[in-house]
Amino acid sequence: MKLRLTAASENDLCRIHDASLKILNETGCIFHSEKALGTLKKHGVKVTGKIAFFHKDLVEKSMKTVPRSFHWRARNDAFSTTIGEGEFRLAPNAGNIYVQDLDKGRRLAKLEDVVKIQTIHQLSDVTDFVGNNPCDPSDIDTLRKHLHITYETLKHTDKPMVSYFAPYKGQSFETLKMMKIAFGEEDILKNNHVIGTSLTSTSPLSYSGAALNVMTEFAGHNQPVMITPAMMGGITGPLNLLGIALQQNAELLAGTTYIQMVNPGNPVVWGPSSTVAWLKTANYSTGSPEAMLPNIVGFQLANDLYKIPTRSMAGPTDSKTVDCQAGYETMQNLMLAMLGGAQILYEALGVLDNIMTTSYEKIIIDEELYKRVSRICRGMDTSALELPLALIQEVGCGGEYLTHQSTLDNFRNMWQPTVSNWDNYNEWESGGAEDSVVKANKIWKERLTQAAESYLDPAVDKDLRTFIKSQR
Repeated sequence: MKLRLTAASENDLCRIHDASLKILNETGCIFHSEKALGTLKKHGVKVTGKIAFFHKDLVEKSMKTVPRSFHWRARNDAFSTTIGEGEFRLAPNAGNIYVQDLDKGRRLAKLEDVVKIQTIHQLSDVTDFVGNNPCDPSDIDTLRKHLHITYETLKHTDKPMVSYFAPYKGQSFETLKMMKIAFGEEDILKNNHVIGTSLTSTSPLSYSGAALNVMTEFAGHNQPVMITPAMMGGITGPLNLLGIALQQNAELLAGTTYIQMVNPGNPVVWGPSSTVAWLKTANYSTGSPEAMLPNIVGFQLANDLYKIPTRSMAGPTDSKTVDCQAGYETMQNLMLAMLGGAQILYEALGVLDNIMTTSYEKIIIDEELYKRVSRICRGMDTSALELPLALIQEVGCGGEYLTHQSTLDNFRNMWQPTVSNWDNYNEWESGGAEDSVVKANKIWKERLTQAAESYLDPAVDKDLRTFIKSQR
């Protein structure tokens, strides 16, 4: 029996839906794009200035065209996956400025860090996606980051890919062009979902021109769009948990309706990722136990009412280092997101300092946390009570199970840690008294020694490098 956490009743979800429609019809949502506004007008949306007012019938009609699930193709088909069938998928971070490790401490990320982290994800047995922007390379020109990050990701991985957010004119198209080159199929984008993009609404009730440009380009090429409202309660959203859930639902409905106007049936993934601001300093914060509650309502709305896939920032922490605080805040957010119904998990691999930093060691530790929560979410099999009943009666009073055949048959199936140490103190001490961070440091370095030189055919590699040079 799988475990599930809810924060709102079925009636509550319907009330939030109706209130969201009222907001979109009476207050509207700003679209900072003349092209987007033109598309909205063409489909019957009332537009005043830059504010679009959506009639409920139009919104509800659009929501019916969003696919409940879709196939996300990888260059290595063994890694291709289906999104939206309730299974968890783990994805890289997005835009962290710094990297951090035991050897060199905290520093601005560089392109070599992008390569290392993508390689670590490629060789992970739990990370399902690559790409995005696990750390933002400070040594690459802003206008060319999308080219270099996309190339290095294609070269060093072959799992399903998330795009670097490419907001400037032509960047999204260039990213999609590189995917066509890498796959070597002219109609790859038309016939397959191979690269998704992640973008956020600008709360309250607005979409930036950059987000709309990316949204339009990807939807226009039949590629998944993941919308991630990330409001701060008390600053860009109400300081009211239900109010946060309501506002982000209205923003998600507006963005999804627009995408369906661009390309009916285009995959959309809902990523409620709002939080409650730390109002002592008016700063962004992710450590509050209250922050994930409105997002759980968002997952419920997506999963139960609208029937569309979900995604969430699942492993952030306010902690600045890999310490106890990092552990309990990450586990708190990861458990709430996964038990609450998020399907794609991101910002859950090495995040520190409110998404400012990616820690190499914490990537490895977070993989174990993900494995732990995945196991918890699966629950336990309650269908065959007669089996343990017979076993208990067979062993009887005062017996033992250690040498029983049932234990020998099943012990390898029980969950085991990858970083944590479960030895007794003497065994741990005699083994070097190594803590989890030191062990994680060794694991990520070992992965880098196992990396393939390239996952690209030499001819494809040459074509990609030629394409990058041609973009001036």
